[in-house]
Amino acid sequence: MTIAEASHRLFQEHPEALAPVFEALGLPPPSKPDFRELSPDTTEIRPVERRADTVLMFEPDMGEHFVLAVEAQTKKDPEKARNWAYYVAYLRAKYDLPVLLVAVCRDSATAAWAMGPFACSVGPWTTQVTRPFVLGPRTVPEVTEEAEVARRPALAALSAIVHSQGRRTAAILESSRWSKSGWNPRRPGRTGGS
Repeated sequence: MTIAEASHRLFQEHPEALAPVFEALGLPPPSKPDFRELSPDTTEIRPVERRADTVLMFEPDMGEHFVLAVEAQTKKDPEKARNWAYYVAYLRAKYDLPVLLVAVCRDSATAAWAMGPFACSVGPWTTQVTRPFVLGPRTVPEVTEEAEVARRPALAALSAIVHSQGRRTAAILESSRWSKSGWNPRRPGRTGGS
């Protein structure tokens, strides 16, 4: 399974893994019922296909509704930065809601690059700026304690993805074994391994 597939599956089935984003923005912790999955397809009737990894609608009973576009990013890619601007503009126009772009990165250099800002400017005039919220090695804690895995399994899974290239990878993966926590990433809301 690639990082993009693992990230997509995690956020699609357990959007509560986005808790670090909500905490950093000063928003109450999200719960799964607050989300509705949207099509990640951002293709128009042109021959160029563009597809975000994961697109979710955040719809709490009270508070601001918005769209989240989540992208796994494994390296610096100027074309991806241009695509991100397109995703944000397209989703904003399609749903008439604010859009939060989240980039999930496994290494610090890519995470630093992904923070942007990516500007569309002519001379001194900036028309559009894209600044993704980055979940990377410096912003997601290394979850290595079994008690924390049991308490916050979605964060543990995110930690395993984000820190998969770090020095403590083995400890993170060992602590986040699904059978230890009773959480199965393939079956939301069920316990036990498969």
